[in-house]
Amino acid sequence: MIDKLMSRRCLIEAAAGALLLTGCSSQDESSTKKVKKQDKIKKAEASNKAKHLRDKDELYGVYDDSGIVTMYLTVSRGNRSENTDHSWAEINTYSVYDYGDMGVTRYQVMGLLQQGDEDGPVAGEVGYGEEAPNATVQVRGQTSSNNSQKNYKVELKKGKGTWRQQRAIALNKHMGEGMRFRNKMAYDLIRGIPQMMGLRTQFVHLWVCDQTEKSNDTFEDYGLFTQVEQLNKTALKAHGLDKSGHLYKVNSFDFHRYEDTIKLADDPGYNQANFEGMLEIKGDSDHTKLIEMLDALNDESQKIDNVLDTYFDTENLVYWLAFQILTGNCDTQNRN
Repeated sequence: MIDKLMSRRCLIEAAAGALLLTGCSSQDESSTKKVKKQDKIKKAEASNKAKHLRDKDELYGVYDDSGIVTMYLTVSRGNRSENTDHSWAEINTYSVYDYGDMGVTRYQVMGLLQQGDEDGPVAGEVGYGEEAPNATVQVRGQTSSNNSQKNYKVELKKGKGTWRQQRAIALNKHMGEGMRFRNKMAYDLIRGIPQMMGLRTQFVHLWVCDQTEKSNDTFEDYGLFTQVEQLNKTALKAHGLDKSGHLYKVNSFDFHRYEDTIKLADDPGYNQANFEGMLEIKGDSDHTKLIEMLDALNDESQKIDNVLDTYFDTENLVYWLAFQILTGNCDTQNRN
């Protein structure tokens, strides 16, 4: 049995990459009572069990992601109210840890994003023919923000169009990965495994024109990036899940209960900043399901098999674990 192979928390810790507590669940969501100590869990009848998590296969056939897309990004200064009155040099100087030391949010600049080919922007693609900024740009990532080559988050403004139905475009440099293709390859492999959920990816050749310091019309070659679909409400809907479901981005979390931090949003002692230091809220802010699961998982009187059957898609969990072991991925035990 699984509980003979790993301790109850270590098993779940290994699957801490993204915590999705709903989407295909049929459980009653009316309960808002915080659970301290649970009665023995009853296994759900087979006819009442939630369906297995399944990705939307046809989503991956809409665009050809086998080649390289060319993007042109023109960056310029904005204004203080939007935190965009900064230079491109500042954006590429500071890490997330520097911002923490300074006690400020990540600097941004204004950006004009245009898709094209190696000759320039192409008609019909996002940003074509525009001169005014259509996006904001900032460095993304945590540990990787220390690297000299940065990852970027380009967020298209509302009303300025989308790129492949996405407004938040994550461009990852993967500076520490010598081959620069293994992250995309991992997502491509996931697409062939029905029991796992994936994200859309695309290689991107990025050119940047820096107008934050002086007038400039020359684009500099920033090389190859891997675009990875931002996991948010838009992505949940695109992949056939409930866009208003419960979704958390794991910043630092190991499935302990942490009663002083993991609280309901209406609890007088709730501190969202502390909560999101562990789990960044990307979906519904009612944490009842999360707390119920953690109470059960940390209750040693409960059988782990019953906890898994009640709160997790065990098939998805086991396939996820096997995939990470086979690919040697050790960076998702309590983060990412």
